[in-house]
Amino acid sequence: MTAAERIRQMVESERVDAVGASGWYHTPECDRAGAEAFSRRIIGITDHSRWDFIKIMPNGIYMQEAHGSDIEYLSKDIPPERLRSKMIFNFRSYLVNSPEEMARFPVLDVKSNPVFQRETALVRALADHYKGTVPILPTIFLPAHTIPEFVGGIPKARWYFENHPDAVDHMLQALYETERQLLQAYLDAGADGFFFATRYSNAGILSRDEFERFCLPYEVRLTESTKGRAWFNMMHIHGVKDFYWDYYDKYFVQAYNWENVPASVPEEERATVARVRELTDRVLVTGTDQVNDFYGSLEEVRERFAQRLERAAKESGDNRLIFAPGCSLPLDIDPESVHQIRVVVDAYNASHNG
Repeated sequence: MTAAERIRQMVESERVDAVGASGWYHTPECDRAGAEAFSRRIIGITDHSRWDFIKIMPNGIYMQEAHGSDIEYLSKDIPPERLRSKMIFNFRSYLVNSPEEMARFPVLDVKSNPVFQRETALVRALADHYKGTVPILPTIFLPAHTIPEFVGGIPKARWYFENHPDAVDHMLQALYETERQLLQAYLDAGADGFFFATRYSNAGILSRDEFERFCLPYEVRLTESTKGRAWFNMMHIHGVKDFYWDYYDKYFVQAYNWENVPASVPEEERATVARVRELTDRVLVTGTDQVNDFYGSLEEVRERFAQRLERAAKESGDNRLIFAPGCSLPLDIDPESVHQIRVVVDAYNASHNG
C-alpha cells in the first residue's frame, strides 16, 4: 500500500489498520535555491523517513518575497536564539506604511511572478518524482496571517484592524485573489491538497468578532475553491490553547494539525486528542511538543515520542491519526530527532496492529 492509499483510507474510512507518520522542518540552505535543489532535499528527507505525506516547508515569507519586500536572509553566524525561534531573516523595510498604501495593495499575476513560479516548479518536480504515491501538500499562509510581515509586526497589524478595517478588507481581498490563483497553479502542478496556516487560530490575538470579519470569509472561500481537485487539505490550527475549533467545521479540509501536548499549558487546558476527537471525525495530525520534544539524545527523543504516541493513539481510538509535529520546528535540532517519529510509529504499528 502506498502512502497516498493509506491517507485516502484515513480520509474515507471510519477505521484503518495503522497510525501514520510525517515530519517536517525548514531547510533554509536550499528553500530558495530552485526546484532541482529543493526537491532533491525534500525527496531525501521523505524517503529516509517514509513519510505518509509531504508538507512542503517553504521559505516562510515567500508571499512577502513575491510582492517584492526588501528582506535580508541570514545564512551564517546565526545566533542560537534566532535558530530556536526560526527568525533567520530581517525586513529592511515594509511594503505597507499607511492606510492608503494598504488600500492600494495589488493582486499579483501568479503565472508571471518568479517567486510563485519557483514554488510551483518545486511542486511539479515532487509530483513528477512520486507520481501520486505520496500526497504533496504545499503550505498556504492564509491572507490575514501574512499582513504583519507587510506592515511591521502584529501590533501594527492590529492597529490597522482596529482603525482602518476597510483598508484591511481591500488588502485581504487582494491577497485572496492572488492565493486563489496560486492554489490552482499548485493543483495544476500536481499538488494533492494544501497545508493551510494562520496565526489567528486562537483567542490570543484576534477576538471572535475580529476573526469573523478578517479571517473566516476569506479562508472559507479559499479552501472551498479547491473542491473537486484537492482531496487532502489540512488546517494548521496554530497556538497552544483557546482554539477556535467551531469555525473550522466550515472549511473544506480533511485533517487538523495542532499542538496537543504543549509544555507551557496545563493538562486541563490542553486540546488533547481525546477532546478534539469528540469534536470532529476528520483525520488528526499531531503528537509532539515543538519546543521541547526534539532535544536530547536520540534514545531520549524516541522514548518521549513512544509515550506520546501511545496516549494519542489510544485517545484517537480509530487509528485515523498521523503522528507528527504540531507546528514548525526549531532550526537547532538534529534532523534525526524528527526521524524518530517514523521509528516509534513503525514500532507501535508492529506491536498493536501486526
